[in-house]
Amino acid sequence: MRTTSPRNVEYSSGRCRWQEVLVALTFMLGALGIGLFAAACTGPQGATGVQGAQGLIGPRGPQGLQGEPGPVSPGTDAGLNVGLTVSTPANGAFLAIGEKANVTITLEDAFGGTLSKDDFATLNLYMYGPQDPAKTVTAVKLLNASTDRSQNPHHYIDLLSNTDATSEGNVVTYTLQGVTDEAPGTYMVSLYAKLKSNALDQEFPVVPVQVGSDDLESQVVGKDNCASCHQGAQNGQFYFHHVDTSGNNKTGNPSIDSLPVETCKSCHNNDGYAAYTDPTTGDRVPDAIVHRVHGIHMGEGLENPVDTDPSTGVFRDYTGVVFPKNILNCNACHTDDRWKTEPSREACGTCHDNIWFGDAAAMPTTAETHPGGPQADDSACATCHTPDAGGMAPISAAHNPSIDVEYDQAVLTMSTPKNGEYYVEGEKPVVSIVIKDAEGKPIDHTEVDTLLKTANLYVYGPRSHSMPVLTTSAEKNAVVSTVSNSLLGDADPAMTRTADKITYQLNDVAGLSQGTYMAFMYTNSATVTTDLGFQRAAFGLVNFQIGTATVEPKIAENCEQCHGDTVMHLNESHVHPALFDPDYCKACHDYGRPGTGDLFTQVGGNSTTGWAGYGAKPISARVHGVHAGAYLNHPEYV
Repeated sequence: MRTTSPRNVEYSSGRCRWQEVLVALTFMLGALGIGLFAAACTGPQGATGVQGAQGLIGPRGPQGLQGEPGPVSPGTDAGLNVGLTVSTPANGAFLAIGEKANVTITLEDAFGGTLSKDDFATLNLYMYGPQDPAKTVTAVKLLNASTDRSQNPHHYIDLLSNTDATSEGNVVTYTLQGVTDEAPGTYMVSLYAKLKSNALDQEFPVVPVQVGSDDLESQVVGKDNCASCHQGAQNGQFYFHHVDTSGNNKTGNPSIDSLPVETCKSCHNNDGYAAYTDPTTGDRVPDAIVHRVHGIHMGEGLENPVDTDPSTGVFRDYTGVVFPKNILNCNACHTDDRWKTEPSREACGTCHDNIWFGDAAAMPTTAETHPGGPQADDSACATCHTPDAGGMAPISAAHNPSIDVEYDQAVLTMSTPKNGEYYVEGEKPVVSIVIKDAEGKPIDHTEVDTLLKTANLYVYGPRSHSMPVLTTSAEKNAVVSTVSNSLLGDADPAMTRTADKITYQLNDVAGLSQGTYMAFMYTNSATVTTDLGFQRAAFGLVNFQIGTATVEPKIAENCEQCHGDTVMHLNESHVHPALFDPDYCKACHDYGRPGTGDLFTQVGGNSTTGWAGYGAKPISARVHGVHAGAYLNHPEYV
């Protein structure tokens, strides 16, 4: 584009015609009061002169105003940004008797594009409260929702079909009924929204509303408590039942699980949408959050056939669940002390599911009578089950999560590398081991053959792909279950025992990959057992560097996030307690172990028996297999 502005002349080509230059120059000189003469006639054209140097480029003019953005249309994968608001109470604090509140829903995609009700496959409105789990119900009167479980919908409002819901453009409005006899407290209004175009474009926003009181209630179980086990470390998504895609729903409904426990209680309350069929009566029973969560987390500890029957059991899909922390530790989930200050038949009876609280004459043959006799309600629970000492059966005593396994201690140290930081070719490290009893007193190490049933040393690394190294057993490199070196007897020439310690001479580190290595050992007593009947055990670990001072990072270091301070292998067949730490686990689960195929059978085992099969799979296969148990194509692995 060309413009004749005397101050900002732009041209569409790199060379201008002389007439245009003349006009521009006339304007410029005229402004200075200087005249310009022009020839009246034209003589013969002379020879073409030498092209002159390029002139200077003038400054760029000011940028024009930015235009208004055009309309944004929702895409099939645009995502959602649904707004949910509730009108402010007249007194500014809580909804009073007779007061009606307006719920407003704004429908937009993630880019601010407007949506309409027609874009949605689901647009369900819920409201429940108060937050005390013993009192939480769907606010069916405020919602004006049906309670008839044979109808659909019930216990929520379908905003796509409900004639009381009005819409204008991308705004949907629904007016709640007036407050009547609802229990005072904190209520939640929530919305389950899902697009037609993409089932994974879904949201479940939640807004608190005070009804009859301005006292804000807290949750018994907090989001952070659930997150410690159920939240994805990388994507931040919560993983509960509704994320599962193994059924008919191939996308899952992650938004339903997006804000525990607020979204969960939208359906799971004492009179809510969620219900289960009582296999003894065939009745539909509200599936309150306390019942659902306690039953699932109790998992393999459930005993009542009503819960465990593989065809009709209420928790038949969860009987393999092992609570990763100590099941006695109620504080793993609870945010306060209501687990011991407010006992109830539902809260306690869902975990202790084989206890019968009714009349003895009607008790099923598989149940056990409640020691305190029949209980028609919860009013007498706290009489015997006091929070702490003083009652007949105090709850804190029954739910004491500390298990005294009476550890002994093994203290491992390494000889100092010549450069003070890491070993290099030509160096042969020495491991020194001091075994101490539960009081911290070193034992007489010349008596280990009498005092100990097991005393095994493992050396392995690097951390990124650990293999047995540097020891007598590792040198043999045989396909065996675990490459350990027994410190009992006199079979291992690398070992030296004195009264104060055991030393083990490792081989030259030459040829090993640089990185972080581990030395680990555990012992079991030959004569002493704990109060729980376990052999008294000791274990210890030390890390050391080869070829570099840079410590390798652990691939996983958040095991305690789910498992707390519990230990592995504290059972009848494995009495050596091991921390939930990959450095410990790889002592046995190293990458020299057979993981698949025919190697399972090379030491007399198969895929389900024998150390070389079930027990000694590499750490990645073992951890991934255990954590993905229900999804494996080979159920014999777990």
